[in-house]
Amino acid sequence: MNNTDATSQIQPIVPSGRLLKLKPDKIKPSRNNPRLLFDPNPLKDLKENIREHGVLVPITVYQLKGQDIYEILDGARRHHCVLELKREGIEMSIPANVVDPPNKIAGLLYMFSIHNFRESWELMPTALSLQVVMKELGETDNDKLLNLTGLSTPQIERCKKLLDFAKKYQELSLDPDPTQRIPANFWIEAHPLIELCERELPSLQKKLGRDGIIDKLVEKYRAKKIKSVIHFRRIMEAYEVAESRRPTVLKRIKEYIENVDLETRAAFDQFVVDTRRVKGALKACETFISQIKRSKLDYTAGRSERAKLRKALKEVKDLAETLLSKLEGGDAPIADNDEE
Repeated sequence: MNNTDATSQIQPIVPSGRLLKLKPDKIKPSRNNPRLLFDPNPLKDLKENIREHGVLVPITVYQLKGQDIYEILDGARRHHCVLELKREGIEMSIPANVVDPPNKIAGLLYMFSIHNFRESWELMPTALSLQVVMKELGETDNDKLLNLTGLSTPQIERCKKLLDFAKKYQELSLDPDPTQRIPANFWIEAHPLIELCERELPSLQKKLGRDGIIDKLVEKYRAKKIKSVIHFRRIMEAYEVAESRRPTVLKRIKEYIENVDLETRAAFDQFVVDTRRVKGALKACETFISQIKRSKLDYTAGRSERAKLRKALKEVKDLAETLLSKLEGGDAPIADNDEE
């Protein structure tokens, strides 16, 4: 579907000119609202402000056909706080701007447009809402989705990775309890590893299947053996940089998946750190040679300066010869301590 066809399906949000005071039980959250999660801590300040002053900024709603109930387009957090206050015995109405009832996709895109100016939604609800947009409009092109939703290209790519997981895993990132919720970034960072296992470890794939591999990673995360989801990158880095040792790395990945108690950094730092050390040493050598050449030391005049330089260069030479000997598997040479 081209962008013109997609845009033609979008119904504008039209104010009806009514500003009402509504009881919270006459208002319901949108079924398509990407803001599915309301963690208590971020809502504390808003709730206390509403307790003291009431809802100062009207929410945006539309009336459901044939009902005296209004559905929220903008203001789910304010409505949520008022409901909490009602449970505490504090009754209040909510000012609401009423708009004409939009179609499903128009309402959703309206909420996306608001999202760009407000506190970000959790990524998993955003991905599920983007899925609705893609399905309703038959649109998957990143540039066109960017224009429709206001999400950035990286955000869209991340959402698409989340949609690659089965619903049962998506729901783990929708747990109302933030202490039990699997963060959306877990799936995004694990995605390359899961694909690597499917591609390069056929025996593991046959034994566990994709879901079995994911279940093991979730179990490992729950057991706190994945201390940061960013550590998944170390696994991919180990695989990418250790070209001559890839069979060893793949064997370690298999062990890592099967053994829940094997912590990420403990399993893969040796591959990554070794490579980083070598790269750092190569860079140091290049910098040293470049700086020495630029210094033009052949013509150093003073005897004391030449003696200091000779001593320093011999230390460099001795260190280099020792390292060369170790790398070649021989004994370190005996240092020559004669000095001018």
